Amino acid sequence: KRWAREFKYRRIQNRNLIKYKTKNTTHLMLFIVPGSDTETGKDKISGGTISILSLVEESIKLKDLHRAEIFITTINEESLLLKHEKAGSQQCVFRFSQFRNQFDEITKLTIHIPEYLLRSFYDNLNYKDRKWLNNIDCVHLNILNQNIQLMPSSEIVQRLKSLCNEMTMTTAHKKYCNLDVRNMYGLPLHLLSVWISPEKYIFKGWSEKENLLIISPDLHPDKNLIIDELKKIPGLKIQIINKLTYNEYKHLISMAKWSLTLGEGLDGYFIEPIFSGAISFAIFNDEFFTSDFRNLSTIYKSTEELIKKIKFDIIRLNEENQAKTYQDVLFKLCSYYYNSEKYVDNLRRFYLKEYTYA
Repeated sequence: KRWAREFKYRRIQNRNLIKYKTKNTTHLMLFIVPGSDTETGKDKISGGTISILSLVEESIKLKDLHRAEIFITTINEESLLLKHEKAGSQQCVFRFSQFRNQFDEITKLTIHIPEYLLRSFYDNLNYKDRKWLNNIDCVHLNILNQNIQLMPSSEIVQRLKSLCNEMTMTTAHKKYCNLDVRNMYGLPLHLLSVWISPEKYIFKGWSEKENLLIISPDLHPDKNLIIDELKKIPGLKIQIINKLTYNEYKHLISMAKWSLTLGEGLDGYFIEPIFSGAISFAIFNDEFFTSDFRNLSTIYKSTEELIKKIKFDIIRLNEENQAKTYQDVLFKLCSYYYNSEKYVDNLRRFYLKEYTYA
């Protein structure tokens, strides 16, 4: 089944790339994404992928700066993918090895690759891919460090340097955009942040919302214990995020009063509900949160503290005046770090090589 599907996808991808090729292309820019679900051939929606799709969209708008033709691609050996339908993107997705045949006269290649795919990208390059890279005058590899916990060792990064003559790293979080990380990997480091911004969400007032708590799909050893505690709250509905399109998810968080993330903490499941009028809960993780989040009453020091306090905090904060006051604190703090103007300016500075830590 997969073989037949991918045979069909290859033919579609080949036709699509021919349509996009232009004679005067000298700079090619590739954004690498994970492959499709092996069973369905459809995209696997995640915050990291949506972040990359946003970078593609905003980079296309900045073409006057970089003068590149931009494409989305999977790496060799990943399941093929045609489009990110669940994320609502109309951009076509291609295979990495397609480009060496269609764009054999380029003088510059920029590759943006998420941190967790670095090793697979390197290991699965074939002889023809490496020869193509070697023949390009300037190859710029940028690591999209979206989660510091997923960054490979500096040894893996050093191997990748053999493929390019320019290498940088961009970060999604301010917390790990610092000199220590820059020096650890020996690369220019730049803060991009993410696409999340207040105007992108449907904000609803407390009285318009349902007494619904959404929970991130992250694995957590105490997830069942936490849910058992939450079930003790009278009238509270609980929904774990699963198998939703991005638009369905945005509608859901506009209706929910509460959100609990069990992932890295300062992630989409924390910030996006806040921009939709909700109150979010998390466990403090100093690899992602900056210190100004530490003393918020819905960010707990540990899982134990969360289990002990969350029930009482939900009951306390469900009073409308209390909810509005505290929600406003969350909203203003998140707005300080996450807004479109800063995000686009960070990306613009990246293409101008005005790095945070050069």
